[in-house]
Amino acid sequence: MILTNLPERTHKIRLPFLSGVCFLSMLLLIAGCKNSSPPPAKKQNSKNSPQKTSSKQAESDCDSFIDNSINMLEPARLGISAELEPSVGLLNDWTFKCGGFDANPPVVTDSQKPFLKKYLSEAQLAKMDLIRFTTFDGRFIRDAQLANGMMKAAIKGQTSDLNRSTAAFYYCMNNIALTTNKKNELPLSPYEICILGAGSPEQRAWVFINVLRQMRIDAVLFRPSVPSRFKLLVGVLIDQNIYLYDPVLGLPVPAAEQPADSILIQNPATLDSVLKSPDLLKDFYGKASEKRFSAAELKTAQVLIMGRSSEWSGRMRRLEDSLSRKQTFVLFRNLDALEGDPGFISHIQTIGNGILKDSAIKVSEFPDQQINEREKLSGERLKALATLKLAFRAPVPYDRNVHVEKPDGTFDVKWGPPTRKLLKTRTEQLLGDQKAAIESYITTRLEARFPSDLNVTQEVRLMHLIAAQQAAYFLALGKYLQGEDASASKSLSDYLRLYGRVDPERTLSAIYLMAISDAKAGKLSSAILAISETKVPEALQPALPYLEKRWREIREKSKKK
Repeated sequence: MILTNLPERTHKIRLPFLSGVCFLSMLLLIAGCKNSSPPPAKKQNSKNSPQKTSSKQAESDCDSFIDNSINMLEPARLGISAELEPSVGLLNDWTFKCGGFDANPPVVTDSQKPFLKKYLSEAQLAKMDLIRFTTFDGRFIRDAQLANGMMKAAIKGQTSDLNRSTAAFYYCMNNIALTTNKKNELPLSPYEICILGAGSPEQRAWVFINVLRQMRIDAVLFRPSVPSRFKLLVGVLIDQNIYLYDPVLGLPVPAAEQPADSILIQNPATLDSVLKSPDLLKDFYGKASEKRFSAAELKTAQVLIMGRSSEWSGRMRRLEDSLSRKQTFVLFRNLDALEGDPGFISHIQTIGNGILKDSAIKVSEFPDQQINEREKLSGERLKALATLKLAFRAPVPYDRNVHVEKPDGTFDVKWGPPTRKLLKTRTEQLLGDQKAAIESYITTRLEARFPSDLNVTQEVRLMHLIAAQQAAYFLALGKYLQGEDASASKSLSDYLRLYGRVDPERTLSAIYLMAISDAKAGKLSSAILAISETKVPEALQPALPYLEKRWREIREKSKKK
């Protein structure tokens, strides 16, 4: 009997409840770095002295340390074909062979400390003072490259910093669905948040701010002195204005004037306008206003600078200065004055004629805490994380031609290592290649099926089934991001039909995107119906009623034409 002729069917297996996020495996095989050995020495002549040859060779060696390390830390390689420790080792080779870190350590100077101690904790200052790169730094460099790629994908066609900021905001919010149930939140790095496609309000804000930093646009997080889960706003500093975006709802705070037929909010309100016209926030949040920011609270809110300690460190500044021209991503932002730049904190204090000069400014410890807690996960939370990683290892290949028939009529085959194709595809999608990602997601869904007589472990079968579910969602998301509104709506509808009861939070995200797709495609009645019939969790209560009201107004205006 030949295995390829066996009839195929999909086994019905009850999927366990998933919390709207999927994770990836970080423990993958290493790909060797590029050959960093110098070229053979040229014969000495009048034009090529030994000193010049030695100098060029040393420069080439120094460049190779950085180039090889940065290449290994690319989002599409780290954890897939390259490992973390060797890439960090190359950076540390550069620090003492080329970077002069021992002779001139990149530490916080005595003159800087009094200023920085006002805004950072002792732990944050200690991490800034390191003179060698750590694995935490390596992951930060990978995350910075991912944020840079997402930025480039998001801002195509935009011609102003404000339009780019709004486009980047929607790109981040669409790629990272809101985790509405706090019990389902896990501490994760920005890379993991993006790959999984779900995160808490503060995690979504963190990713958005990271993407803005790649445009060299400063942004802060506003929160009240007494923290509240739904009271978060990102303030984006452009020219002399601070534009407000709500990472809980995934919408900008709307300015008074909006394009008449715009399905989504295009013009974000400024902090100044909200303080002068408090009704802007009241009208936006509607009946849920009591649990959201008011203008009065915003006036006295904490102003948090979001970023890991690595970002403010001297070692990252020196590394960014040494990157080649092809490696154009941001690793460093100075908090205090540096070489004519007044610094991030001064920017906050002076923008808008000093609108924030009396605010409580602090460098948030949230990013460092997330990374530290992620490393220390244990018990049930670690098990939950292992489950979330499973799908991103798929598919697992097998050799149909090498099989052994069992007495019960079933067959064993030779299985290969997990290919991590879903992880690679999701990375492609985040970096903007929607077309290639969509094609790959289609095949990933087909790979969930096995011949009925093939012996498949429960883990492998479950891995493939969950991967198919995630591929169905991300496929629809890809069409949405490409602006294929009618096709996206259909794919989201297919996802809901197949998986609507599997993952409540991902289901909510699919309904939300489907309604927007319908509205953009001119099917306003269908979009309004989808939103009005959806049971909205507390976290999103203001968003859907606001959009429903807006869409009804657009529909009524179109009828009068």
